[in-house]
Amino acid sequence: MTITTSGVDLVAAELHRKALEHLTEEMATAMVRTSGSPIVYEAKDFCTSLFDAVPEQLGFSGYVLMHLASSLGGVRAINDVVDMDALRPGDAFLTNDPRFGGAMHQADVATITPMFYRDELVGWSFSNMHVLDIGGVGVSGFAPGAHDVFEEGLRFPPIKVIRNGRLDSEWERFIAANVRTPDPVLNDIRGMIAANTGVAAERLTAIIDEFGLDTFRELNLVNKALSEKVMRQRVARMPDGVYRVTDWHEFDGHEGPDHLLEVTGTMTVSGSDLRFDFTGAPQVGAFVNSAPAAMEANIMDAVMTMMVYGDFPVNAGLWRPVTISVGEPGTVVNSIDPAPCSNAHAEIGTRACKITRALLAQAFSLSDDRELRGRVAGQNHDGFAGAALFGGNQHGGVSVMFYTDNASGAGGAAQSIGDGLDAYGATAQTGCGIGEVETHESLDPILMLWRRVVPNSGGPGYHRGGQGLEQAWELRFSDGVAGPAFNSSAEIPARGFGGGYPGASSNHAPLDDHHAARAIAEGKAPKLEAIGGTQRRVRSAIGRMRVGRGDVEVWTSGGGGGLGDPLLRPAHRVEQDVRDGYITTRHAEAAYGVVVGPDNGCDAEATARTRAEVREARIGRAPTAEQGVPADVGIAVVQAGADWGCGYCGATLAPSAENWRTAGSVVLRETPVHERFRELDMYVKERLEEPVVNMREYFCGSCAGALTVDVGIAGSPPDTQPELA
Repeated sequence: MTITTSGVDLVAAELHRKALEHLTEEMATAMVRTSGSPIVYEAKDFCTSLFDAVPEQLGFSGYVLMHLASSLGGVRAINDVVDMDALRPGDAFLTNDPRFGGAMHQADVATITPMFYRDELVGWSFSNMHVLDIGGVGVSGFAPGAHDVFEEGLRFPPIKVIRNGRLDSEWERFIAANVRTPDPVLNDIRGMIAANTGVAAERLTAIIDEFGLDTFRELNLVNKALSEKVMRQRVARMPDGVYRVTDWHEFDGHEGPDHLLEVTGTMTVSGSDLRFDFTGAPQVGAFVNSAPAAMEANIMDAVMTMMVYGDFPVNAGLWRPVTISVGEPGTVVNSIDPAPCSNAHAEIGTRACKITRALLAQAFSLSDDRELRGRVAGQNHDGFAGAALFGGNQHGGVSVMFYTDNASGAGGAAQSIGDGLDAYGATAQTGCGIGEVETHESLDPILMLWRRVVPNSGGPGYHRGGQGLEQAWELRFSDGVAGPAFNSSAEIPARGFGGGYPGASSNHAPLDDHHAARAIAEGKAPKLEAIGGTQRRVRSAIGRMRVGRGDVEVWTSGGGGGLGDPLLRPAHRVEQDVRDGYITTRHAEAAYGVVVGPDNGCDAEATARTRAEVREARIGRAPTAEQGVPADVGIAVVQAGADWGCGYCGATLAPSAENWRTAGSVVLRETPVHERFRELDMYVKERLEEPVVNMREYFCGSCAGALTVDVGIAGSPPDTQPELA
């Protein structure tokens, strides 16, 4: 249905839109105030949303952006299976099924409630949060040791377990008997019920009373049409064509060879329509498999953060220009039962988000529109090294220790306007935070030893990627805890763009031979330098990790990708990064060509000489052209008539019909990524078996400027350039 926005009362439309937005925010406030789980009241791993009766989105609280898709998937699932005429006020549904209920994974439990106005169905309210546990072999909904979905925990396709605004007592007993922490889980479900049947129902009735039912429905249509109009305008400013990116996802959690799972994303721009087609390797018996809702969520995460800027109404209009296909069932991007999927959103899902960011950056860089060109960026780290552990605590009870700190602490991508944000979080975590040290220590049997920004973790570039977070803790007040550990970005780091380099990767590791207790007894601050020890290499995904009394764990978040050639970064900014402890002097010289002396001051003469030497080493001879700073930072390859051109010096790279990466005017340096990172004084986990992961640096043969830095497995074909219409 096409709705015209001409002649409408835009003031009324905005008041209506804001009223619905505030409704979802009040729902969120109710959940924060009623929850006893720090993952909700501090980390903010939840969301709320409101739908009309179509069902289409009207408002969204936006704490975890990927629930824009999970809420839509959940409400649609109910509409597909439920007799609408049988619904009554006070009814509500529970769902957490990634395949049949729109959930991101099983620990993301949603309560979905039909909204009535004078006994007429007018919409749906949606509340969702990560509950502390959902049973199964994994703790807190993560099961890297599972070989099928039935091991992973309770699954609720949309089931009406709430009547008259209360959770059915029999279902309550069933849930309590199957989760490790029944009281917090049931309390959080009750909090979601209150947000829906209390706050949402009351506020929606008041809004409809104010506007009138007919006007309410009309303004729903108007606001969705306004969002669609602006979204289509932005899509239309991207060059028509086909863009492709291939990436690989890692998993080493079961016995046997490590997996590198291929995922390819194709984006087609046609006028004001935007289409994404994803394909992937065959599904595996591991929790990395994704599902359609998790794929849609992560693709839209990238679209939202890169295209939905300004005071943009978040509603169903955003979806209308976008089509998403995840291909044939039975692959890692569209898995089916019995394949496990308890990390559908944060493994293959976040890999799809990275791919989508790279696809959009390509299109933005070739746009004639200055605003879009100004939104090119590298990839956010979008990886998570952590664990979900269960055991006794200092209070005589039990704890589920699931900290989203290292997801929220990952580095953000460098932007065209500046460096990436340190401890930025995942693309989806638009409203999340990092739990307080005091909260962790008061609830769980640990002593937090340190938190710090990880030096050299942001990808080098004219603008540097954001740095990651490292934290270490000692199990001090319990004999032992155990549970799954995982790391979705250990061997393949987040890419930069336009000559920017990848960021460092994530890691979790026990610290062997440490002296934490002695250092603390001697009154020393428990820093790594004081307690000593060696980080032990462990598998990235561990089905059963055990931590004993006195053991120390070190968890590290990776950094975001850089933007633009790092040799062009002003030397004084590199010098300041050294002074601030963000980078080492070795990294400053190896990555940026900046020589910093013992006093942390820049040696200008040595820097000029070093940068000239690096440029010559890049192409094997002295450059024949001067490398300048592009007019638009991060746009290193441009269209120059019928050719691809260098954005630094204007040299022709190749005809536009050819892949400029394979042209004779471009120099390739291909090195195993762990070896290149060692040269740059950066961290990435070394891959110990075939195929090797390589870094591919492409340089202009005229000025030696860095055109792009790709990451791919040895023997794979080079990335392709867009096929412009």
